[in-house]
Amino acid sequence: MKLRTFLSLLTGGHLRAMGLLGRTAREYHRVAFLAAGLNSGWLGRLAAGPRTFDALAADLAVAPGMRDGLQAWLQTGVVLGELRLRPEGYLLRGRLSRLLVDPRQDAAAAFVEELAFLHNTLITQAPERLRHGRPFTLADQDPRMIARSSRLAEPFICEVLAEVIPRRGPVRLLEVGCGAAAYIRYAARLNPELTALGLELQADAAGLAVGNLAVWDLGHRVAIEVGDIRNKIPEPAFDLATLHQNIHFFPVAGRIALLRHVRAFLKPGGRLVLTTLCRGPGSTAAVLDLRGAMTAGCGRLPEPAAMAAQFGEAGFEGVRARGLVPGESFYAFTGINPAGAHPLRKPMGAAAPPGSGAGRPRRRPGKRAADRPDPV
Repeated sequence: MKLRTFLSLLTGGHLRAMGLLGRTAREYHRVAFLAAGLNSGWLGRLAAGPRTFDALAADLAVAPGMRDGLQAWLQTGVVLGELRLRPEGYLLRGRLSRLLVDPRQDAAAAFVEELAFLHNTLITQAPERLRHGRPFTLADQDPRMIARSSRLAEPFICEVLAEVIPRRGPVRLLEVGCGAAAYIRYAARLNPELTALGLELQADAAGLAVGNLAVWDLGHRVAIEVGDIRNKIPEPAFDLATLHQNIHFFPVAGRIALLRHVRAFLKPGGRLVLTTLCRGPGSTAAVLDLRGAMTAGCGRLPEPAAMAAQFGEAGFEGVRARGLVPGESFYAFTGINPAGAHPLRKPMGAAAPPGSGAGRPRRRPGKRAADRPDPV
């Protein structure tokens, strides 16, 4: 490079821009490469040791005439430092790739896939969809991947469950949006007399839950149903109801009616536990907020004070809100169904327009639901 060219790049800010973009591009390419390797399954094949080029081509069922493309793709992994090429074949090199192939880190692996296949789509397609009035739908999103990645918050959610589930005596649990059923499994481990109903809107995620329960030998204690909680006729049969990381799948205008409807499934004194990422400074919170805002039938992430107030308006007593992760906007909200509550004996009606009153419990003359939020 000539001195004149260097000075031009330096004074015009191009040198600094190129340096910043180079680092950013490398990490972007790393996420995309790892997500593709995990999703295709070939990255896991390298966990056992080196694989030759021919073996990888067979693993990936590479079409005739595409072997040069595979070689270039693998070379991308080498350049990124995630793979190493030795005479005996390709093997894992990067710390992140070696971590992600560990089955115990499946949630982290799913989150990498979510970054590449969902977050990237949400961010890059939003301007065009906003112009043409085309929101995303749940069909645009992989429910199994989301169910897997959501387990990153499992240690914090399990901490909350450990505080509210008694260790002995019959307990009936209703989990709304059970995903992979990981939290039902944890609850069942805490109390051997606990039984549960997991309700899941998306059939793919429900299938994952059913398969997991069979592996965990919990099929005799837990039932899984596919459906929308808003369409289910409530019976006050449950001691505990939970909604984990899914309140943004419900429109903001309908959340009070939703919470009131869920309360109708609880016995007097029964408790609702809701965990969610709230609006906050982190980029993940911002993208999930975008997902809720840009997906038909869903809504934005809540703000903590507003969520606690909605609990109170839905008739819960003793409402509490607390952060679970230092420095993050991940919260748990709890509320108690007051004694003497009279549940609504009909479905809420998922299609009822906001403000229509659908799903509101009838009250006896002279009675009123408690609506005193007490966030802490």
